[in-house]
Amino acid sequence: MKSRQLTFYAEPAAVESTMATITNDVIPRFVDLPHFLGYVVLQTEVSPAHQETNPRRELTVMSFWSDGLGGSESTSKEFIAEVHRVAGTNPVRKSFDLLKAMWRDSEGDEVAHFP
Repeated sequence: MKSRQLTFYAEPAAVESTMATITNDVIPRFVDLPHFLGYVVLQTEVSPAHQETNPRRELTVMSFWSDGLGGSESTSKEFIAEVHRVAGTNPVRKSFDLLKAMWRDSEGDEVAHFP
């Protein structure tokens, strides 16, 4: 399994439009690609001491793929351009081999695992 991570900063006012872009424009393109399994979007907490001086949020988008990432390259580049347009920042991109993962629901029951 493969994972691609995109990390970028956004002003609080841009987070909502960035999430709308991810949900409405980017993910539907990924869903149509072979090997796409899903995604996660994370946002950092901003410490109270920094909310006034640096209110930007760090967002991390991780997509998961059953096989190589080659077929997703053009869509990924479009996503990076869209993030730059909406958030006004340049994302950092990394790719990973996923070695182990497990998710549980709120009752503690396992809902998914890899491998």
